[in-house]
Amino acid sequence: MDDLEIGLSDKRYFQTFKTPLFYFYGLENGQTIPSASYEAQIYYFQEDYEDIQSFRFSLYDGTKTLLKESDTLYNSDKISYTYKGLDNHTVYYLKCHGITVNGMEIDTGYIEIYTDYKMPSTYGIIYAENDPLHGYIKYHTNIRIIQYNGSKTFRFENGMIDLRNDEEGIYYEEGFVIEDDFTLKLRGMYLNQTATILKLRNTQYSLLVESFLKEDGTTRFKLTVPNRLGNYILYSDALAFQASDMVCIWIRRVRDIYQLEILIDPDFTEENNLWYGQQMPGTGLEVYDSWIDAPNLFTYAVERDGMNIHCSDSEPDETKTDDLWI
Repeated sequence: MDDLEIGLSDKRYFQTFKTPLFYFYGLENGQTIPSASYEAQIYYFQEDYEDIQSFRFSLYDGTKTLLKESDTLYNSDKISYTYKGLDNHTVYYLKCHGITVNGMEIDTGYIEIYTDYKMPSTYGIIYAENDPLHGYIKYHTNIRIIQYNGSKTFRFENGMIDLRNDEEGIYYEEGFVIEDDFTLKLRGMYLNQTATILKLRNTQYSLLVESFLKEDGTTRFKLTVPNRLGNYILYSDALAFQASDMVCIWIRRVRDIYQLEILIDPDFTEENNLWYGQQMPGTGLEVYDSWIDAPNLFTYAVERDGMNIHCSDSEPDETKTDDLWI
């Protein structure tokens, strides 16, 4: 075989492409994310105009263990994806993997992020539905509104009813179902007095929440739950607070064992703003603001004093932008 001349092989043509630029746009490694969601965008550029065919986003925990992946996406006009449900004060890694039209595999590598955001005090699972024909957005939720019994009229403002001058209180006889373990939150103001705050009763269970104003100006709260042997009674510590302070009474039952916890918030304000949008607000969010997770809507705030709330069975005749109809 030595010195044996061999003929030329057939011609084969091939073309080389430069490796594309492929990275998270506007995101640095180790960046802090002030939200529970993050809309990631990918910058893609290839000098020879080789288009990207498909891509997929991934989310990893702090040990780079895969938590979730997006579906395989094909819209090369906008390479983006929204990571949702990110826990607060947590390290994550983001990664995007793509394939060009000629089969070249590319990825961003692991990009570390850290979540640090304020927690709004009011949460609601609210769904948005656009009605372009009528020019408004409808919101619906799985929160159930329970109608009180009787014909009395109450003033409902800022999520509370003023019962200070009503000796009978407000009465409900349907809508509550307590069969197993539960957690109950009562929120109120002007509770530094001796009064009955809540009575619950059905054919099997009952409980009573009372407050007692002491001579030194402090207030103790009492939970009474009748049982077969007598009464299950819990007292809170003696608490000193102002009448305008917001008081949160937490009651929990686990396997017929009760817990009573009282939290005082002296910084409560009756005014709060609403935020709409698919990404949780970061800067500007106050502790008593409410965030409505509205998909496909850029996040913006509605000032409380500039919004009207219409409570009626029929659609209001005159409304302004950002008014609410409940």
